[in-house]
Amino acid sequence: MLERLPKGKLNVIERQLPRGARVLAPKYEEAELQPVEVDLGFINFNRRKATVKGKIFPIGVIGIYITVEFRDEKPDALIELVGLNEGLIKVEGKEMEFDEIPLKLFGELKNKIKSAIVYPYPAFERPEIYTLIILTRSDPELRATDFLKKFKKQTAGILRGERDWRSLSDKEAEDAVKLYLSYSEDDIVIVDWYSAIISGAVEYTDKLVRMIELARIQLLELKTYDRLLDERIERAYGSLRTAFTGPSMGVAWRSRQYRELSRTASELAELRIEVMDYVGDLRNILKFTGEWYLGKLYRVASERFRISDWLGLVDKKLNQLQELYAMAMERVDVHRATSLEFLMMFLIVAIVVLEIIMVVKGL
Repeated sequence: MLERLPKGKLNVIERQLPRGARVLAPKYEEAELQPVEVDLGFINFNRRKATVKGKIFPIGVIGIYITVEFRDEKPDALIELVGLNEGLIKVEGKEMEFDEIPLKLFGELKNKIKSAIVYPYPAFERPEIYTLIILTRSDPELRATDFLKKFKKQTAGILRGERDWRSLSDKEAEDAVKLYLSYSEDDIVIVDWYSAIISGAVEYTDKLVRMIELARIQLLELKTYDRLLDERIERAYGSLRTAFTGPSMGVAWRSRQYRELSRTASELAELRIEVMDYVGDLRNILKFTGEWYLGKLYRVASERFRISDWLGLVDKKLNQLQELYAMAMERVDVHRATSLEFLMMFLIVAIVVLEIIMVVKGL
């Protein structure tokens, strides 16, 4: 898809690694998940200026990234940023839902690249909002343990977008910060369901962001396949219900029922193969990372996003798909057998009639 992008219409951001830069995950860079980045300008909301860029991934995912730089801010201001999508905001003097901004930008970018998009299935265009808080420095300097102990409730409030963070229970605060990764005493990555905090690790922050981004993309793909499987399974049930309750006589390949069953069986087989192929790649995702630390971060992110649960759900529906395919093929075979019996009876009757005619003419 990326080769067909009309790059002349896009303000593409070209990125090059500086000389001598350490590539943390060389195999990941070769995983064919490198997006095309597009500069979408900036927007003003709630007296803040945000830069906007889009990322177009070769697997059919478009990401809209709204970046707000903050300095000398208190935890309450960060909590406000995390909770932007929970209320109205002012954009250019006009009140609107925050979700409308990425959705509008998504629509504009999608319209520019529509000639390069292939639609094998209906598009899933519901925005999945996720917030990354990246702390490059603080005053005083924060150590990894400060987020987990000294400022645990403030950290939980930022991650959960909870303005009244002081009222959070110890259990809730512990749940918010329990999935983290820290390489040294000065850096930490804490991954929660709606947001993540990255502090320190300035030299390879982009790599850490990419691993969280990868896990989010996989979650989105699993949700998309789950929705698609639900639709196809429901439609397959309808086709099979019609087949089992409808008439079973007649020349099968000329009947609408037979054509519908054959089409359903073909679609089920094709979809099952595609989803199984994707799920197989997903299970081997750690092969995409050449750095053990990034592999650990992926496991932390996938645990928080419950990717294994979504995989289990998709596996269950794949089994349903297999059962429906078997039922459809069984019914198709019944139709074929019925048709052959009908043809054999027709031929026998035709032969008998011809013999009678010949006997009559002979008389």
